[in-house]
This record gives sequence, C-alpha cells and structure tokens, in this order.
Amino acid sequence: MNGFALMARFQSPGPDIVSIGPLTLRWYGLLIASAVLIGVALSQYLAKKRGIDPEKVGDMVIWLVIAAIPCARAYYVLFERPAYAKRPGDIIAIWKGGIAIHGAVIGGTLAAWLFSRLNRLSFWQMADVVAPSLILGQAIGRWGNFFNSEAFGSPTDLPWKLFIPLA
Repeated sequence: MNGFALMARFQSPGPDIVSIGPLTLRWYGLLIASAVLIGVALSQYLAKKRGIDPEKVGDMVIWLVIAAIPCARAYYVLFERPAYAKRPGDIIAIWKGGIAIHGAVIGGTLAAWLFSRLNRLSFWQMADVVAPSLILGQAIGRWGNFFNSEAFGSPTDLPWKLFIPLA
C-alpha cells in the first residue's frame, strides 16, 4: 500500500434537487430554509432556558429574515457593482443568485435591535439566544456552497480533494 488508505475524489452532485416544469428546487434554498427552521427551534429552546418568552424569539426571527434577505442582496450587489452597472435590472433578480452573509448579518442585527427596542426587550439577551443559531445556520449554509461548487479553497493534489469542474 502506498500510505494512503483513502483515495477518494469528492464531487458535488450539483445545485438542483429536482425540477418540475419551470420550477427547480435547489439545495442552497432548501438548506437555508432548513437552517432558519432549525435556528428558530434552537433559539426558542435557549430562550425558554433563560426565562425569555420563546414566542418573542419567533416574532423577532420574522423581522430578521425580512431584513436579512434584501440586505444580503444589497451587500452582494455593492461589491459586484461593475456587473450591475451594465445590467441594473438584475439588481432585484435575486433568483439569479448572489447574496452575501455579511449583509444578512448586518440587516439581521439592525432588525433585532429595532425589534428589541420596540418590544422593550434587552437586545443583548436576545442576541445571546440567537447567536448560536446564526453559527449553526452558517454551517448548514456552507453545505449549500458545496452543492453550488462555490466558496472553495486553493487547488490541491491531496487524495481527499474536492473536485470542482471548470465552467
């Protein structure tokens, strides 16, 4: 044996789960939706343990999602300005792809702060119960990056490398 028992080549199965007519269910969307649902459950569990009304956490998550999606898109567009300068109509075409977690975190944080203030809740206590869900959601979302063959590292010759086909 040459010293490597594992001689595997990992490859993404592709971004689509199933297509029915013009509709396509994509891994990235399914994983983001799953991350939100799992994150809500975890945040509500942590809230209950800390004596915070879990319903308030659920209500706040609605605000977070509503703020996070357009902010994630805006952040992405801001850093891809040259492409959108040529096609400004594509700025709102989120279905064509292009969101950034940095923008989602900024938008979500602002929404959480506003929600906490309007509901006379401690922003920091609410942040403490949702922060673990954000980290878990990021980990789940990374699997979406795997299926999309994006957010990968430098080329390697290691036997367990991830194969990314050239476009």
